Amino acid sequence: MTTFHPLERVFFDTVGQSYIERAEPVDLHTVKGWSSRSAMPWLNRLHSTLTGLRTRHRRIGDHKLTWLEAGPVHGEPIVLIHGFGASKENWLAILPFLLRKYRVYVPDLPGWGESEFNADVSYCADAQVDRIADWIETVITKPVHLVGNSMGGGFAGLVTARHPQWVKTVVLMNAAGIAGTERTPFEQGLAEGENSLVAHNWRGVYQLLSSVMQSRVRASLLTPLMGMDLVSRRHVNEFMFRQLIGIPPSEDKPSLSAIKQPTLILWGSEDRVLHPTAAEVIAKIIPHAQTKIFYDVGHLPMVDKPRLTARHMRRFWLAYC
Repeated sequence: MTTFHPLERVFFDTVGQSYIERAEPVDLHTVKGWSSRSAMPWLNRLHSTLTGLRTRHRRIGDHKLTWLEAGPVHGEPIVLIHGFGASKENWLAILPFLLRKYRVYVPDLPGWGESEFNADVSYCADAQVDRIADWIETVITKPVHLVGNSMGGGFAGLVTARHPQWVKTVVLMNAAGIAGTERTPFEQGLAEGENSLVAHNWRGVYQLLSSVMQSRVRASLLTPLMGMDLVSRRHVNEFMFRQLIGIPPSEDKPSLSAIKQPTLILWGSEDRVLHPTAAEVIAKIIPHAQTKIFYDVGHLPMVDKPRLTARHMRRFWLAYC
């Protein structure tokens, strides 16, 4: 049996277990009847002429996946993994600072964005991590610089630990799954059975966006664009969240403590979703990791300070390209 670092189980054994016990159950009939109402395909058509990004589709295993792709064909491959309730479009602001040198791949995770959702399969961490690795192996076919934010950060760490042959370096950006020494209001709410990352109405959408972004103006502007999708997905998002938090990563498989690749931990000091002290805890689990805290930055550094975030990632990659 693989040995987990004790700190890797704290979040699931405390906050996760409490949430599952207290949260309202999911209506599976409603989940199975859901259909997408996203404006993102329209947005992608709009920005593709400006950025050169192209939308790609391919069936990998049990899902048809969609991703954005651009940059020099022979550039070092970069994979950017989004967080919970989000999509590949979360990375648009940072792409202009990466595309000149790197071949960038930005997927919608299985079940999210334009990628296929199937209520009859699992979306726990173990399943999603294997799907990401399968996609890298099939589409990119060589080791990548892997970057993940929030939920995507947790997945990126596990992909690195379990499928090291496909990862050259890893960046864990405000990564989910590890408890800090303090809790944010969001984390305390989870322990009481409340999940503010699932928006039930337009007011909830604004509150959600303003909690993950430092700029309330940006949150106000994005609410009309993202509101319909987030509200219509509320039952689906809750269905997926319960699997993520209620089914911890398997103890029989490698975990973050098994990571050998160069690792960079990035965190926003003003993160109101996952407490910044989690960065210190992850650094204890991965002792060789470098850590950078961005001040006056929240849960989404690539949105709040895209140029700054890209600069630190490029410096990190330069040592290993």
